[in-house]
Amino acid sequence: MSPQHRLAAPPRKAGERGFVLVTVAVSAIALVVVIGLSVDIGKMFITKNETQIYVDAAALAAAQKLDGTTAGITAAQAAVTSSVNTWNFDTTAVPAPTVTFATSTAGPWVASPSPATGYTHVRVLATVAQPLYFIPVAVPKYSQNIPAYAIAGQIPITSFPRGLAPYTAVTVNDTGPNFGLTVGDEYDIQWPQFNDTRAGCGVNQPDKCFNQDPCSGDSKAAKQAVVSNWSSSNNGYWGDNSNSIIRAEVLDLIQIASVEVGFNIEPVLSNGNKSSEAGYLDERASQDTNTTDNVVSTYLASTHNGRRLLPVPIVHPRSSTQTDVVGYGVFLLYANGPGTTNYYTRNTNGNSPFCAIYAGSYVVGGTGSTGVGGSTGALRIKLVQ
Repeated sequence: MSPQHRLAAPPRKAGERGFVLVTVAVSAIALVVVIGLSVDIGKMFITKNETQIYVDAAALAAAQKLDGTTAGITAAQAAVTSSVNTWNFDTTAVPAPTVTFATSTAGPWVASPSPATGYTHVRVLATVAQPLYFIPVAVPKYSQNIPAYAIAGQIPITSFPRGLAPYTAVTVNDTGPNFGLTVGDEYDIQWPQFNDTRAGCGVNQPDKCFNQDPCSGDSKAAKQAVVSNWSSSNNGYWGDNSNSIIRAEVLDLIQIASVEVGFNIEPVLSNGNKSSEAGYLDERASQDTNTTDNVVSTYLASTHNGRRLLPVPIVHPRSSTQTDVVGYGVFLLYANGPGTTNYYTRNTNGNSPFCAIYAGSYVVGGTGSTGVGGSTGALRIKLVQ
């Protein structure tokens, strides 16, 4: 077909051209509104994430400070206040959060519990006002409150595949969290040499059965349990006899066996090597930033990193073949700093007890608190909501 015979497109009418322009304009406005809504909603999600990160971290920091006292509640509140609390791409401070406490996740939640006994959970609630830039085009709303909350608690631990020192504390009391031990008193984590040929040695006079006096905090009943059931075969140390492994057990808390409440630890009890152990205890204690304070409360209130806190199983010797793990505790190693300490190498020999100060329940990963307790004497700080 020749060009002159092609059909020409009919000319558009003026009304049709106007309709196309209106449609394009309306579509453009709708597109801008949709993009704007996406921006505002996207910023809400970012703000929610930023605020949630803050309350999660603040709740964890606060839960670590709880120790069953009013001072612990105050320390937990201070931990929230001192937590990094910014949002809007780290440019705006989160308003003052609400901090409450409870004995379980079920509540009730209390702002300042007194007495604070048994309070193991903390809830942190924060709300920020997110400005809106495009949504007001559609509705007259210029900001949106974005709430976030987190609950952290001290959760009892019954089993340790790793993380305990190769020593024990002896009790005849199976009830946690302290199992008859007193915070601030010293206890044998490894007993002095047993000698049943000494004059007067017997169950009724257990002190006479040791070449040196046991640590001052151990009860007569605990000494009797050791004399009756351990005698010269055990001294409370459990682990390897190789010096390199003993060092790793003390410094790095490796274990030769998984330990849980109810575990019979007797098969892995060993005489160890006291001369080398003393040096490793001093080496661990020297790694702390506080090598001067030998009072638990003073140490915990000071600047420290927790290296002098030694977590051990608490055991009940029941027979010559049965010594049950009933729970756990953390003990403060003695130090004679400042700086490098040689307390154990200076004050002990192969016959000596290794004494340490009972500090309370063991908070895994904690350095500034000994926790509220619980039935096992060992706790993990964990987000539960």
